[in-house]
Amino acid sequence: MKRMDRSIFRGAAIILISAAIIAAIILIPQPPKPTHPPNDDPWLLVSYDPNNEYGTYLGNGFISTRIYGEGVGNHDGKPVPCFMAGLYDNEKLIPTPTWSDLAFHASTMNGCEFKIDKTAPYKQTLDMRTGMLTTEAAWKEESTKKILKGRVEVIVSRAQPNVALVRAKLWPQYNGMLIAYDSHSGEIDSNLVKIDSKALNADTSYEIYSTKHSKITLAIAHTLILNRPSSKLDDVNPQSLNVLYVKNGKPITVLSYTAIATGPTANIAKDKALAELHSAVGAGDHFISAHKTAWANLWKRDIIIDGSKRDQQAVHSCLFYLLESVREGSQWSIPPMGLSDNAFSGHVFWDADTWMFSALILQRPELARSIVDYRYNTLPGAIANAKVNGYKGADYAWESGYTGKDDTPPGLVYRNERHINGDVALAQWQYYLATADLNWLKTRGYPVIKAIADYWSSRATFNTAKDRYEIKLVVPPDENAELVNNSAYTNAIAQLSLEIAVRAAKLTGQSPDPAWSKISSGLYIPFDSTAKRFNAFESQLNAATKKLVPFDGYKRTKSKQADTELLIYPLQYKFGSQSMTDIYKNTFSFYSTKVDRNGPAMTSSAYSIIAARLRDRDRAYSEFTASYKPFLRGPMNYFNEKRSRYYTNMCFLTGAAGPLQSAIFGLAGAQIDYFSSDPAQTQLHFSPCLPKQWKSLKITGIQWHGKIFDLTIYPGDKPTLAPAGR
Repeated sequence: MKRMDRSIFRGAAIILISAAIIAAIILIPQPPKPTHPPNDDPWLLVSYDPNNEYGTYLGNGFISTRIYGEGVGNHDGKPVPCFMAGLYDNEKLIPTPTWSDLAFHASTMNGCEFKIDKTAPYKQTLDMRTGMLTTEAAWKEESTKKILKGRVEVIVSRAQPNVALVRAKLWPQYNGMLIAYDSHSGEIDSNLVKIDSKALNADTSYEIYSTKHSKITLAIAHTLILNRPSSKLDDVNPQSLNVLYVKNGKPITVLSYTAIATGPTANIAKDKALAELHSAVGAGDHFISAHKTAWANLWKRDIIIDGSKRDQQAVHSCLFYLLESVREGSQWSIPPMGLSDNAFSGHVFWDADTWMFSALILQRPELARSIVDYRYNTLPGAIANAKVNGYKGADYAWESGYTGKDDTPPGLVYRNERHINGDVALAQWQYYLATADLNWLKTRGYPVIKAIADYWSSRATFNTAKDRYEIKLVVPPDENAELVNNSAYTNAIAQLSLEIAVRAAKLTGQSPDPAWSKISSGLYIPFDSTAKRFNAFESQLNAATKKLVPFDGYKRTKSKQADTELLIYPLQYKFGSQSMTDIYKNTFSFYSTKVDRNGPAMTSSAYSIIAARLRDRDRAYSEFTASYKPFLRGPMNYFNEKRSRYYTNMCFLTGAAGPLQSAIFGLAGAQIDYFSSDPAQTQLHFSPCLPKQWKSLKITGIQWHGKIFDLTIYPGDKPTLAPAGR
């Protein structure tokens, strides 16, 4: 009994002592977690997390690079992909060799690389006003415990589009050796062949590549500049190696310039790349100031919200990422992920013509032009597609790359999304209406519009029994429906394409094909006369039975995204001069409950515009915020394609264009009359719907028929127009 008592006492004592130790540990003052200001600046996106898995991308419409928490083109020890507009091989966008990496080592031995000390203060800032990314951190070499403190900046020049700069300013916390590696290694895409490389000296080199099939010749020239070199070790490889002997607390600056150029021959590409490189280096500080000036000029055309800081930041980040993938004079359109990634093979979809184009056309027609010119440049490919499919005119591919040839993966039903042809035609027409550039319409726009009208003329079939034209077995914007007959959206935009062709022909002094008007007036648009709303389609092919079943009003399924609602916007579809208000309301009310809200981001932005035009102020604003809030990822506001999926390596520019369209064509109320009595005198109308949450909305730098003005809206919804800059 006494032994048992002693055991109990010992056990109790152990429990008490353990409890006391735990209590003491809990009561020991813990170091406070660092607090940071809210990330709601209208211009600055800030990360305090070196492990930020989303990162960001920097581009200028010609070249780009991904950047993660490391602050350079390397993530988890692997080079990140870099891209160049138009670098297609076998119709697919391929990455360039990585040029944005910059590494520091404590010695020539392997494994002595300085890496970010994740226990030290860290801050990464993306300044959207200047297009510059700055990473402030401490870097540690683990075996020697040596420390570097400082910052690394990445600049992809907006002023000199062939050139980028990685600039490091560092304060060594030791005395001794420091080696800077201007690294351009890593895995080269299998469709890219190196045909030459040479180190011109210890710090300047070039490489020349050619794509296997498209035979694009690409030259990349590099130079590494150190402000206090003590020696340079020659290296026959394109990777430069530079050695310094640093002193504790004495700052050093390292500049890594890269120039990229293409040319018809290897020598021409090489000479251009080296010339661009020497020009940038010779410009000194002016290289950076010119870049800042170029971005400042872009931001003279802005969307300014006096209201929610988060709304303003979101609009700026959406616009910033879009601008990074487009530039004036480019012959290339914008893939869904822009230059942030080559998802979907970097192909061009309706995303560019319907969603991104509209976000650019009123403020930046010189940038929007690259989208419509791409369709002119690839017109031969579209004509070839039509011939292969047994049709006349031009049949634009659902997914296209270098030539316009259909490169939609074989077997995908989406090859039948023929509304793409109408989307292309409408963008061509919108560009003309906004610019009144008749010479462009004659030489570039009309050839595309005419070829599309010829396609629809051969694609539509006449139903003698019902005395109407029909378009069968197409996939509508609601891709869940797969093959249908008489898609409302497809037929409506086909009809618009034909009407546009008639008008464009007359403007350019051409004779329109009489079949265009005949088919347009007789094309069937599914409509429920009882409910007074459009039907999404007439019938649907059952995949299992291979039989057509009538449209059931989405009783058993959801629409993937906005579809029939798009007749309201962007099509602005009308039955002659009839008032469409009730039809629009009924259509919107019905279909907005049938859509999968976990689908692509564009639905909410279209809904915001439709609600604004129907004068539903609260819904217009709630859909505006819904068009960005569920989709932004990470501190750098990377735009995700869907609410329900998380992509960490791409920025979905199609969705990013949505809030911009919503602000301009919905809340600011801009509206283009597609079929005015005199297209050359088409006016831009404004019917604003200012959210109650905002004090004002200002759209600066609107361009219309060569004139530039600013639009300001205050409570009361009265638009105020003034010459730009006043």
